[in-house]
Amino acid sequence: MVTPHVNSAVMGWDIGGAHLKAVRVNGQGQIDFTRQESCPLWQGLGELECSLDRVLSCLPGDVPDHHAITMTGELADNFSSRPEGVMALTETMTRRFGADRVRVFAGSATLIPATRLNLEDALWVASANWLASGLWAASCHKEAILIDVGSTTTDLLTISGHQALYRGYTDSERMGYDELLYCGVMRTPAMMLARQAPLGGIWSPVMAELFSTAADVYRLTGELPEHADQMPTADHGPKNREGSRQRLARQFGRDADSLPDECWENAAFFLRERHLMTLNDALILQLSRSLVGNSAPLIGAGVGRFLVKVLAIRSQRQYVDFGDLFSTSERSGEFQIADCGPAAAVACLAFRDSELPR
Repeated sequence: MVTPHVNSAVMGWDIGGAHLKAVRVNGQGQIDFTRQESCPLWQGLGELECSLDRVLSCLPGDVPDHHAITMTGELADNFSSRPEGVMALTETMTRRFGADRVRVFAGSATLIPATRLNLEDALWVASANWLASGLWAASCHKEAILIDVGSTTTDLLTISGHQALYRGYTDSERMGYDELLYCGVMRTPAMMLARQAPLGGIWSPVMAELFSTAADVYRLTGELPEHADQMPTADHGPKNREGSRQRLARQFGRDADSLPDECWENAAFFLRERHLMTLNDALILQLSRSLVGNSAPLIGAGVGRFLVKVLAIRSQRQYVDFGDLFSTSERSGEFQIADCGPAAAVACLAFRDSELPR
C-alpha cells in the first residue's frame, strides 16, 4: 500500500463513452466518494454536462479545487477524430471547473496541466485510462496481472518489477495483443459471446442482431450488479428476469415461452462460459510472456470483476480486489472503488503528484 502525501483534495474523473465515473480523494489521501452516472456521449457533449450535474448534486461537502481526468469517450462517433474528442472533452471539463484546476492523464504518473494540452499530446490521452489503473497497481504490487472487466470492455495488463508492461498503447494495438477485449458484462451484444448455443438438444445459431446484451446473460446467471446497469436494454424493456429471457430468446429466433425457463438460464450459463473462455485465453497469452511467477495474483477491477474471481480460482492464483489498493474513509453509496478503478487511480496519481500545488 502506497501512503499518499498530505495534500488538498482531488476529484478523479473517468469520462467514458457510456458512463462517467467519479472518485474523490480527501486531504488525507483517503477515498471518500465514488459515483457512476450514465453518459451516452454519442448523443452530444450536453450528456457530459448533465452527468457532471448528477455527480456533483450527490457529492457531500465541497467540490475539490483539483481535478484529474482520464477518458475513453473520445471514441464517440460524434467526434471526427480521437484528438478532436480529447480536446473537446478536456475543454468541457476546464470550462466547468477552471483551466488551472484540471490535469489530464497522458500515460505518465505526472499529469499534464490542461492548459498545456495540445493535439500531439491528445493521442497519449486517448483511451489511456487502463494505464492509470496499471500504474497505481504497479506501485502497490511487484508482480500481478490486472484484469478490469467493465460494462463494455476488458483490459489486461502485466505488472512485473513494479512496472506496467504493455505491448500496445492505442486501442488498435492493444486489441492485437489481447490486452484489450471488446467484451464486457453489460453493453456487449449477446451475439458477440458465441456463435451458437445448445437449446432443446440442438445447437442453435445466435442471430447477428442486437436483440439482447451481456446484461441479460448475467441477470439470468444472478451475477449482474444491478446498480451499475444504467443503460437501456436492447428493446428498452424491463430489467428483470422475464425481460431478459424474452430478449435472449429473440437472439435465437424464438419466444421465451417456447422452452422452459431453465433452458434460457442454461443458455445464459453457456454464454457465460464462452465469455470466460475468451478472458482465459487472453490471460494465458499474458502469462505466456513469462514475466510473472506462479505466485503473481490476479487483480480484479470493474463491475464484472466477479469473472476475475472465477479466473483466479481456475488458474490457482490469489485474487486481489483493486479497491484494496487504496486508503479509504467511511463512504456511502452502491458503487465500490473497484467499480470506478481508473477514476480512483488518476485521482490518487494526481494527489501524489509532486507538481500539484500544495
